[in-house]
Formats: sequence, structure tokens, C-alpha cells
Amino acid sequence: MDRQFHNLRFQKKKLQAMIVKTFAPNDRKKVMAAFQFAKQKHKGQRRHIGTAYVIHPIRVAIILLDEVGTWDADVVAAGILHDVVEDCGTRLKTISSRFGKRVASFVRILTRPRGKGESDQEKEQRKKQKLALLARTDGEARLIKCADILDNLRSAADVSWWQWSPLIRRKFPRWQREFQFAAKFAKEVHPVLYREIVHALRVFKIKRLVRGMVRFGF
Repeated sequence: MDRQFHNLRFQKKKLQAMIVKTFAPNDRKKVMAAFQFAKQKHKGQRRHIGTAYVIHPIRVAIILLDEVGTWDADVVAAGILHDVVEDCGTRLKTISSRFGKRVASFVRILTRPRGKGESDQEKEQRKKQKLALLARTDGEARLIKCADILDNLRSAADVSWWQWSPLIRRKFPRWQREFQFAAKFAKEVHPVLYREIVHALRVFKIKRLVRGMVRFGF
């Protein structure tokens, strides 16, 4: 794992440099605007391990640019914005008016409605149902979802031992089941991302096993 993986400043600079390098002025303006919008909407939100939430959509966009090699500005913008409706309460109408109907369509497809008081079991089941629906939708949206899955897996595999709170430990079994299901989804979408997801899942399983053995004194 890149030692800068959790470094927000580094990831911001990396994304900005890739945007400048990849896109013509109009597309560059759209993707940079999406970046600024996501940064504003996710302000104050944190990932499970305490890092600023916005680092996740930033890394998703980097995966789309660097590991997929997409030149589609709408796909990258939607990758950056994929959680602003689900996690920030942003309206799809706002996304459409600011970034266009195509970007809003991708974000809509990627957004999973959440039930009030959703249990972990319900969350797992609904995530699987969402992936099953995504398997029958636009190729671009499925590509964004694979980048999302890959970054979440890499992040889960890189949780430091001192960040293993009881809450996170309880989530690991569910995460592993969800990631295994997601790997099957990715297999039909993009061979490179599928390969990286399988590798990250293997690392996640090994680290979880080793840390569990250390915890219990083996």
C-alpha cells in the first residue's frame, strides 16, 4: 500500500494534477467544480478510521483516471460526487443543474436509499440488492461502483492495528461478506479493477487473520 494512501493533501494534489493533465478546459472546469462541491458537502464527515471522508471520492476519481484510464469527464465527476446524495442529503436536481443530466443520472443509479434505523443485517442485504440492480444498468455507473468498491477494500485492508476499535472489529465479518459479493459483480465489469479487487480482498483476509491471531496471543 502506498504510504500516502491516507494523506489527504497528497491525494488532493494528485487528483488536481491528473485533472489538468487529462482534460481540455471545459471538461477540466466541470471536474474541478465537482471536486470543490464534494469537498464542501463532505466537510466535517469522517471515515470509520477517522480520516476526512472526502479522501474516498478523491481516490475513486484517481482510480478512474489512473487505473481505468477514462477520458470521460462525466464519469470522473460522478465518481467524485457519488456519495453526496446518499450521505449529505444533496438533491439530484442540484447535481443535474450544476453538472448536467448525465452526471446526475450516474449519481442517481449509484445512490442507495437508506432505511431509518437500518440494522447491519439489513444494510448488508440492501447493498447486495443494489449491486444486483447495478449489474443490469449503465456500464459507466458499474465502472464507478467498481472503483468505489476497490477503494473501500484497500482502505479496509489498510486499517492499522491501533485503529481496531470494538466497533470496527464487529464490522469486519460483514465487510468481508460484502466484498466477496462485490468481487463477483466486478468480474463482469472491468478485468483490471476485478484483478485489483481480488488482490485487495486477499490482503484484507490475510491481515484480518494475522491480527486476530496476534490479538488472541497465537
